Amino acid sequence: MRPWSFTETAYYSKFSEKYDHDWKVVSKLLGRTQKECYNKYLELNPGFRRPTRYARRRM
Repeated sequence: MRPWSFTETAYYSKFSEKYDHDWKVVSKLLGRTQKECYNKYLELNPGFRRPTRYARRRM
């Protein structure tokens, strides 16, 4: 896994908003894997976490 360049990060931000965080589309545009794009999202948004299994059951 190679590090993200400043330019890639800028394009990532633009594409992820434009395509509503559709990692399949964003990853193809950037030449990255879906997992790399999702991990970048988590890196840039540290407060975001998916609800736990217990919390999802209660919804």
